[in-house]
Amino acid sequence: MKLNVWSPLPPSASGIADYVAEQLPALAARSELTIVVEDPGQIDPGLRADFAVAAPEAPPAGGLDLYHLGNSPAHGYVYRRAIREPGVAFLHEFNLHDLVLSETAARGDRSAYLREMRRAYGEPGSFLGGQIVRALGAATWSARFPLSEHIVRRSLAAVGLTQHVVDRVREVMPEDRPLLRLPHHVALPIDPPPSRAEARQALGLAPDRFLIVAPGLATGSKRLDVAIRALRRLPDAELVIAGAVDPLLPVTDWVREARVQDSVRVTGRLTLENFERHLAAADVVLALRQPHRGEISGALVRSLGIGRVAIVSAGSPAAEEFPEGLVVPVDPGPAEEEQIVAVVERLAADPALKETMERLAREHMAGHHQVPATVASLVSFLESIAAGAAATREAIIRGRAPEGSLREYLQDEVLFGAYDLGLAGIDLGVDALVDDLTEGRR
Repeated sequence: MKLNVWSPLPPSASGIADYVAEQLPALAARSELTIVVEDPGQIDPGLRADFAVAAPEAPPAGGLDLYHLGNSPAHGYVYRRAIREPGVAFLHEFNLHDLVLSETAARGDRSAYLREMRRAYGEPGSFLGGQIVRALGAATWSARFPLSEHIVRRSLAAVGLTQHVVDRVREVMPEDRPLLRLPHHVALPIDPPPSRAEARQALGLAPDRFLIVAPGLATGSKRLDVAIRALRRLPDAELVIAGAVDPLLPVTDWVREARVQDSVRVTGRLTLENFERHLAAADVVLALRQPHRGEISGALVRSLGIGRVAIVSAGSPAAEEFPEGLVVPVDPGPAEEEQIVAVVERLAADPALKETMERLAREHMAGHHQVPATVASLVSFLESIAAGAAATREAIIRGRAPEGSLREYLQDEVLFGAYDLGLAGIDLGVDALVDDLTEGRR
């Protein structure tokens, strides 16, 4: 099978870049592989030497396109191609609102953004889109409007890393299009991982403090303000934010207000090896996410693979993807701080319980989340798609009106009305009527 993988690659700041890079050797062993990156000259030289790399302006001819899509501008070139040329959408999260916003309003085209909001959510979407684009809505509004429906409907098939994503995709994707739920793989740059003591010694961390590690880029959804307040009641604990901090996040103010300056450390962006060492050094990994966008954290998966207890947000995919007992959910509400304190105190007082949970995590991840098995599942799925890709692609393109045409306008009006009538996602059989109305007209 000839396979074209569209995705950022290291050293891109996108976590998806690392995920894709970890799969490449196994993918290359099972397919004729080309990776399409925005700027081939900027990727890791080792990857450029080991794999065929192309630019979006000169994509490989033929083959099946696999589009890795995440909710950040780094995936803009992938999104633009996926809209034009149907392929397999690999959705690392169901919500692509920020990506669509960066491709429309952020480029000065507010009308395109409002059209996407209306196409997906009818008149309410158009109104709320106007609020969002003027920064008048709540910060969490974009989490309520994923804006991925358009690209899902234009794809040959889809892949999701969580049941949440798969369930949401199934609601909007035509029933005859295939859909794969693929477990997020575990890949450890240091394998076997260092022991807790070895990792702490290498990082210069206290050998005997109860260490809470919050991995990855610190953003508002990771609930660090609550965790920092919880430290006031955990005098023997230390919090390490193992990654960079969103410049808009007032972490320094939270630490000062809680008076826990001696119990919080921020590392800044880390190499993958030192990132793993921080996970290995932890007693507990803090993987809260509220609001979530359907994603599963690669840092959480690595943590469980190493064998660390993880605290996650109840109601998020992280709380629902694993067997009971592998992660500890806390409610993202008024009792969140109290529950974090209770979990940490219980684990600190009961080493046997912590060791049991660590062992269960390692065993489960070793049995269900290894790279060879997940890549084998992905390739088998893609091979089944490739067999009928030409016919499906032709049908999608044939049913798609040219951008800016009268036919597209009428199709959108039908979609808007269908949404308002509660008929979104249903084939209304009006394409022939639209064709008749627009025959001979632009």
